[in-house]
Amino acid sequence: MHYNLPTLKGLRAFEEAYLRGSYTAAAKKLNVQQPAISYQIKRLEDDLGVTLFTKERGRLVPTPAANELFETLSLSFDAIRRTSNKLRQSSADPAFTIATYPGIGTYWLSPKLPILSKDLAVPVKVVTLVKDTDILREHADCMILFGKGDWPGLDARLLMPEVVCPVAAPDLAEKFRRASTETGTADIAIIEQDDPEARWISWEDWQTQTDDGALPSAERITVNDHGFALHLALTGAGATLAWMGVVEDLLAGGSLVPLSDKIATSEAGYWLVSRPEFFETDRGRSVLKALKAG
Repeated sequence: MHYNLPTLKGLRAFEEAYLRGSYTAAAKKLNVQQPAISYQIKRLEDDLGVTLFTKERGRLVPTPAANELFETLSLSFDAIRRTSNKLRQSSADPAFTIATYPGIGTYWLSPKLPILSKDLAVPVKVVTLVKDTDILREHADCMILFGKGDWPGLDARLLMPEVVCPVAAPDLAEKFRRASTETGTADIAIIEQDDPEARWISWEDWQTQTDDGALPSAERITVNDHGFALHLALTGAGATLAWMGVVEDLLAGGSLVPLSDKIATSEAGYWLVSRPEFFETDRGRSVLKALKAG
């Protein structure tokens, strides 16, 4: 046999009366008159066919049926409250999402997140992906992408141009300097980024632009991400080309050292990318200002 659920008003009146041991206290909590609580409890008892409370010395005493109902009801109401609070927080205070590459997220964006979150007054979530196609598929508020600023249907603002220089960990850099002084050649592994579309400045491009032949090596380590290349360089595995804007904190802290005073540049760079109207909003202006200020 199918029965309808008891009314929500009746269940809430029961819950408060059970917790407070008084119809009067329950009425005060629910901001209603005491007779309304008595009425709802009586309707609930009639619906369920049980007695929920007896009275002893003016205080409500739950019956075994009331104890059983409260155990089930409290679990259900607690779950509803948790879910409701989660949805309210999500709606009232949504995270601001930025999608970008692992290297940018780790070495350039992460130090800026506390200031950015404070400026926006919401948490900032960073999603990192290697491929542009994957980043563009993300439902992010904005993206940081590498290119020349032309993404159909989107607007872009330049964050930093492509300016690269070879870098290495301090011990490896010292080894390179000694070898260059003593033998004129350096036995140092070259870390390069796999780039079948020739989007980034390569070691060969850097050599051509700078006319510097000191660094090329037969030993090559190839990776598919600039962040991983930087990680390997930090561990002393070899030298990598680094975007100066990305590694400025690592250079300032001495974790990486330039191996040359010569740089190579291109027309490309890292851009803040979003829907066209984004940069006309207060939030868009705040994000661009916070990221460029760093």
